Amino acid sequence: MGEIKKFPGQPVLSQILDVIPGSIINAANRKHKSNRYYKKLSLRIHLVSLLYGVFSYCNGLRELCEGMLACEGKLTHLALDRAPARSTISDTNSKRSYQVFETIYYELCL
Repeated sequence: MGEIKKFPGQPVLSQILDVIPGSIINAANRKHKSNRYYKKLSLRIHLVSLLYGVFSYCNGLRELCEGMLACEGKLTHLALDRAPARSTISDTNSKRSYQVFETIYYELCL
């Protein structure tokens, strides 16, 4: 009783994000100018949010945002100060081009 259980190592999402170099994200950002109109939600945070939704088996935007909000204190290892708002992610999903994510994907395949 009274044991403190700490999980060794990094969370899975953090390990996956370590595989994606920041230089690839920055190059894709410059190529597509994807942060030009999105001051509140940078490309990196958008990518982290979408990957969080995939690995958490979220079925919708509400579930994704509530899940991120529930573990908001634990998101510091992903370099997130706070969970993005649902409306911000929704607006960014509808306006940011898919091509920037396509570029990141193909750069990882090289």
